Amino acid sequence: MAYGWITPVVAQEPESADHFEKKIRPVLTQYCAACHDPEDPSNHVEFLKANTTADLQHLRGIWGSAAAQLRNRTMPPPDEDQPSEQQRLELANWIDDHLRATACELGPYAGNVTTRRLNRSEYENTIRDLIGPQLGYDETFPTDGGGGEGFNNNGETLFLPPMLMERYVEAAQQILDAAIITPSLRTEFAADQLIPLVESPNDQPRTLAPGLELSAGVVIYVAGDYELTADVRNMSKQDLKLVLKLDGLPADRFQLSSQKEQSLGTTVRLSRGFHAIALHNPQDQPEIALLRLKVQELGVKRPKAAQKFHDHIFQAKEGKYEKGRIAAEKLLRRFATQAFRHPVSDGDLAPFLALYDRAADRADPYEECIKLALKGILVSPHFLFRIEATPRSAELERIDDFALATRLSYFLWSSMPDERLFDLARQQKLHETPVLKAEVQRMLQDEKADVFFATFTGQWLGTKEVGGSVAPINGQFKGIYSSELAADFRAEAIQLTTYVARENRSILDFLDADYCFLNDRLAKHYDLPKVAGRQLRKVEVTNGQRGGLLGLGGVHMVTSYPQRSSPVLRGAWVLETLFGTPVPSPPADIPALPNKVSAKNAKTFRQQLEKHRDNASCAACHDLLDPIGFGLDNFDLLGRWRDKTENGQAVDATGVLPSGEKFSGPAELKAILLERKQEFARHLSRKVLGYALGRSLEDPDSCTIESLVTSLEENDFRMQTLIEQIVLSTPFQYRQQVNSADPTSH
Repeated sequence: MAYGWITPVVAQEPESADHFEKKIRPVLTQYCAACHDPEDPSNHVEFLKANTTADLQHLRGIWGSAAAQLRNRTMPPPDEDQPSEQQRLELANWIDDHLRATACELGPYAGNVTTRRLNRSEYENTIRDLIGPQLGYDETFPTDGGGGEGFNNNGETLFLPPMLMERYVEAAQQILDAAIITPSLRTEFAADQLIPLVESPNDQPRTLAPGLELSAGVVIYVAGDYELTADVRNMSKQDLKLVLKLDGLPADRFQLSSQKEQSLGTTVRLSRGFHAIALHNPQDQPEIALLRLKVQELGVKRPKAAQKFHDHIFQAKEGKYEKGRIAAEKLLRRFATQAFRHPVSDGDLAPFLALYDRAADRADPYEECIKLALKGILVSPHFLFRIEATPRSAELERIDDFALATRLSYFLWSSMPDERLFDLARQQKLHETPVLKAEVQRMLQDEKADVFFATFTGQWLGTKEVGGSVAPINGQFKGIYSSELAADFRAEAIQLTTYVARENRSILDFLDADYCFLNDRLAKHYDLPKVAGRQLRKVEVTNGQRGGLLGLGGVHMVTSYPQRSSPVLRGAWVLETLFGTPVPSPPADIPALPNKVSAKNAKTFRQQLEKHRDNASCAACHDLLDPIGFGLDNFDLLGRWRDKTENGQAVDATGVLPSGEKFSGPAELKAILLERKQEFARHLSRKVLGYALGRSLEDPDSCTIESLVTSLEENDFRMQTLIEQIVLSTPFQYRQQVNSADPTSH
């Protein structure tokens, strides 16, 4: 819900319905009904369909947007009649007060349980914690799109196209080949075992007539390099040739010396699966005697820690472990319980035991039998998806402790629960508030939480694109911009979130702080005192230029064009990213601003933009966006401080907000933003809650959001308070049936 630029207010009990009907709705009808007539079928903004405060409950999102539009002076359109400033404030204040005071009027809301696929990062992390190998599948799988509150863990967008399913099957095999060490292949085919089979005494050579071939089939369990060796005898008085075929195609040609027995070998790369190896005697030369054919594994590429992974899977002690079906069932039950994130029944396990039996019946090595069964588990929907039991009614149902452990671990670790979480779930203690709070504290300090800080920060701020789709024009900043600097920009933003969370700092540090995180490269780039080393470290800053999100180079790259900074993009970013205020797209018939500011142009970009704002259809939004962007104009597109614009004129970083507040430069702008801490807390609460739940938020979630804001206000806006209260919240711990057509129907 967007609240725009509002003066902090204390939530009050809503006015009577009579006040809404006689004082609020008539004024809105006077100024808004021309475009938003509730009887007009072409009108899609239907907030005036609310005739009473009870009706308003089912249109909370659109009424919140109406309040924001009133405060921001973006509605009514500039060419329509306008309410007075007093009317604007009275309307907006009433709407905001009413929405906040009635947020929980419909009662607690858990929302839909969304069955969702593991995104590619979650898949990689889960494989790491379940098996061990990290093979980089988070980079090779198709990119997961964002949805809901803007994150790529949203269940509504995590589909499973056939191509991805094929990749999962391939990945499962490669992962298990890397982690399970199958006994090295060394096999020998005597002459009488070669095809076509004939009856002949043991150890006697087979005659290979001209134009014919003898072959053998071999099953390769792990792709790698293999040596193929043929022991042959050439009794003729001339040198001969022998062709080695692999799967029907020539793989090598051997020269046979005359009148001697000899071994001929070559090295080939064999993929997993069945391979036919044949020896062919070309036409027009004498017979060749074939004694035997040998296949030997030379080298299989595995991770350095492969033995550790292998021993973990098989629970080996000093390299030894039990084999056989009883041992296999025990192993598969343990593995499936972890992979599926809940205990498994005999029925759940049966399909995977059947895979083991199939491999055992064809005499595969024990390790390969286990590998086939584990592959089945890794491509099972119960592994690839987070599946929870369907709620039985619209009444709130507490999820079990295993589901809670899964929600918690994928929220803070983007991975499966660890053994401690599983133990607490088995003991049915995890849902107890003191236990849950202690686990949140433990998990935030664990290095596995780094992925939460990185993923949430990069997608919330947009800085994950820095160095990728967000980059300056090639060559324009040669010697200044580099991929290493871009990586520092991304890391700088992540480090700020990490510090605020782990040190339980106030979330207001995002808006302004007396510290930042620098290494030698960033300190030099920002023209700050020297910092030693590549490691980011906390540095105190006091001049108002750095500290908080608005001092980050990555943020300024995200809010700039490839050739120039943009006050418009920066203003829109502050409104949308920090305060949740939606910014409309520009009208289609408005000419675009220049992509680059010429040093020869007598006018600064600000002066050109002010001319652009003379257009009435542009002014309403630009009066809101541009002042914020002007306040950040001392930063160029790479986040460096500047006192002069591209054409050599002094930077004018002054601004006046629609509410009348004046400022000069980023320090004064940040002071004004800090006065909007309630709106910032509300929007950040919404973003973190949406990330934690992995779904779009709905109007009934307002109760949870307002409860989070209240908890923040009562606890000095501490970041850990926000995370703890989300984990303790109704939508995180409960589920219920919801009519998808009407999320307020509960």
